[in-house]
Amino acid sequence: MPTDISKQASTVPDQEQDTLRLENEVLRSFVETSRDALFCIEFLEPVDLAAPEPEIIRQVFENECVWRLCNTAMARLYKLPEGRDFNAQNVRFVFPRNPENEQFVRGLIEADFDMDSAVSLDQDYEGREVYMENDIRGQIADGKLQRMMGTVRNISQQKIREQNLTDRLNAMSNVLSAIPDPVLVVDTAGVLQAANPALELKFGWHLDDLLGQPVNAIVRFPDGFSLLSDLPLNAIERPYLAVEVVNPAGRTHRCEAHISSFGKNDSERRVVITLRSEKALRPQPPANELAATGSSGSR
Repeated sequence: MPTDISKQASTVPDQEQDTLRLENEVLRSFVETSRDALFCIEFLEPVDLAAPEPEIIRQVFENECVWRLCNTAMARLYKLPEGRDFNAQNVRFVFPRNPENEQFVRGLIEADFDMDSAVSLDQDYEGREVYMENDIRGQIADGKLQRMMGTVRNISQQKIREQNLTDRLNAMSNVLSAIPDPVLVVDTAGVLQAANPALELKFGWHLDDLLGQPVNAIVRFPDGFSLLSDLPLNAIERPYLAVEVVNPAGRTHRCEAHISSFGKNDSERRVVITLRSEKALRPQPPANELAATGSSGSR
């Protein structure tokens, strides 16, 4: 019996549709059940990537766009109330235009919208600003951005810890800068890690020229003295030590150094050296002697 070619041909589109339907169901199931927060922003008005950078940024934030295929993990991440569909929400509520997000888009432009660990400052549905780390892939056709898709993670706590650490370092730096005596911080290899402005004021060194240099290039210790072997750990201090400090012209200044250390082990250990000129350390005569001297000088 001859084969009915027309009937066979008509079944091919049906098979393709069944395959596409199955693949779509698998994709949706994969997205929905993923523990990672997955999203897609579709630009109903594609972004013209041939435009100047400021215009691209404007279009990213102003062109009409919608969420696609955002999963339950995405809704949980942004604290969307139960029963509401994340895909039906306004993209601009979560992803507002602000200086941080403008910088985020600049980074995406430079990376051709293919970038990992890009940080944005978003807003959740409890009204709080949240730092998010994004892995982004862009879908571009004919020089226009059609979609941005990827994964997102909340890194707000990490950002808070980083900011707290920065604040503490700035506070320590301010305290160090306010100390009138030169202070040097040295690692276990004898390399200068930090110093305060007093070192520059009193001895003429530029701090940028000194950091990373061996401390013995500017401080001459007594023969046989070692910062490593002569100073115990656990913030132990030793009495003032007679040293010489060399200025940029090669002239030496006799000083006394107060030396202490901190750190749990050699890799974390730091030695702190505070310098005072011998002249500044000479004891001052009692106040009554100064008064008597002044009286005798006036007669």
